Amino acid sequence: MWFSLTGQRVRYGRLVCGLSCRHLSASALSMRCSPRATTAQWTSGMTINSSPSSTRKSTRLVLIAAVTALAVLAIAGAAWFFYLRPEPAYAFHGGFYEPPNPAPSLDGAVDQHGNPFKLEDYRGKLVFVYFGYTHCPDACPATLNEFLEVKDALGEDAEDVAFVMITVDPARDTPPQLAEFLASWDPAFYGVSMPETETEAVAGAWNVHYNHHHADPGDGYLVDHEVSSFVVDKDGNIRLIYPLGFDTGLMAEDAEYLLGE
Repeated sequence: MWFSLTGQRVRYGRLVCGLSCRHLSASALSMRCSPRATTAQWTSGMTINSSPSSTRKSTRLVLIAAVTALAVLAIAGAAWFFYLRPEPAYAFHGGFYEPPNPAPSLDGAVDQHGNPFKLEDYRGKLVFVYFGYTHCPDACPATLNEFLEVKDALGEDAEDVAFVMITVDPARDTPPQLAEFLASWDPAFYGVSMPETETEAVAGAWNVHYNHHHADPGDGYLVDHEVSSFVVDKDGNIRLIYPLGFDTGLMAEDAEYLLGE
């Protein structure tokens, strides 16, 4: 139906037109209104759409797009967290050397069986090293007990770990003496001895200090010495140091990490 605008207000359905003829051009003096639509179409070609259903549809599309974007972001974040993010650097529990120090050689060393002992022969394994002596009344037995606990905690991985006690009392700690002493702890532990001159040089190279209270081997003297344990890695470098009394579970955890490097 066509209606001619004569300057009066015309209401049809939801469309209200209050335009005057003098405000319209000749080409826009008539408009077509459909009783079944809320769209007014001017003859000039301009379309005004005021449909509520179209507005609701647009709102739904915006919401769907927003939810989809959030889902994609959530999936991407989860993928990064579980698969793509870099592993945090391992934090050693014991004191660590940075950079690692090459372990000094044990010149002239033999084990409790009289066989030559070289750290170089243990490449590919970890080596726990301790300086002590068999007549030590407290610190050395406690350290060997810690070695036992670490070995137990490592389980099958202990096959790739050697435990070594280097004596600072070579005058009394002969190979047979070391063998008898270590048999009370673990025969698989190594008891290493060197002549006195080499012992002093090796201890100095490891920055280990000791002092004999009496020099007579027949006397029941004591030896003051360092009570720290070192860990030599698979490449022959000193990586870690632990004081006496350190948590053996944490020592084993560090060892597991070094074995996996």
